[in-house]
Amino acid sequence: MARKVARKERARTQSRQSNTPLIIGGVAIAVIAVGLLILLNVNLSSSAKPISIPAGSAGKTLGKPDAQVTIDEFADFQCPICGQADRTIQQLVPQYFDTGKAKVVFHNYAFIGPESQWAAEAADCAMDQNKFWEYADYVFTHQAGENKGAFSKDNLKGFAVQVGLDTAAFNTCFDSGKYTDSVKQEKTQGDQLGIQATPTFFIKGQKFEGVPSNFGSLINSYTH
Repeated sequence: MARKVARKERARTQSRQSNTPLIIGGVAIAVIAVGLLILLNVNLSSSAKPISIPAGSAGKTLGKPDAQVTIDEFADFQCPICGQADRTIQQLVPQYFDTGKAKVVFHNYAFIGPESQWAAEAADCAMDQNKFWEYADYVFTHQAGENKGAFSKDNLKGFAVQVGLDTAAFNTCFDSGKYTDSVKQEKTQGDQLGIQATPTFFIKGQKFEGVPSNFGSLINSYTH
């Protein structure tokens, strides 16, 4: 009996020993496969071609025309994070946009609802009087929920008064729907660029969703 037990134990040991190289080989193959996948992803990321952005209106550009870096922003006036982005951009004006380091080109991406569309059209009408950014800032600071009346047509006309626009000219532009089609076209352009969230920024063709944690440092990285 003792001899039979001993033989069985040796058989088990030999079986385990013979399987060990297979296990080690399997682990090695898995590690190599993971490494290749990581390397492949890095290469794909680093070799991705920059995205070409359609030219935006000069009237919606903040900064000097010959600035070193162009930042294309796609935003919705009802988006709270877009409001945060606007406040961040305004804080960077003296250091980056007034000095020629960078410029921001605003593109409407009105997707949240009808008030997004109306606000975009209204801001573009303010552009006719060279006050797009003043009007846009006012709109962003008066957000009050989505499609709850904050950006009704009457309120948007009232904003024009507060910003100091020629209200007669503004109302004529707004009521005529002068920018209805162009605002929708910007949304279509954004869709074609694969935008899935607002705000979305493109810097030299590289895509960034949301507000960069350190916008100033990011700009600096593109000026050297």
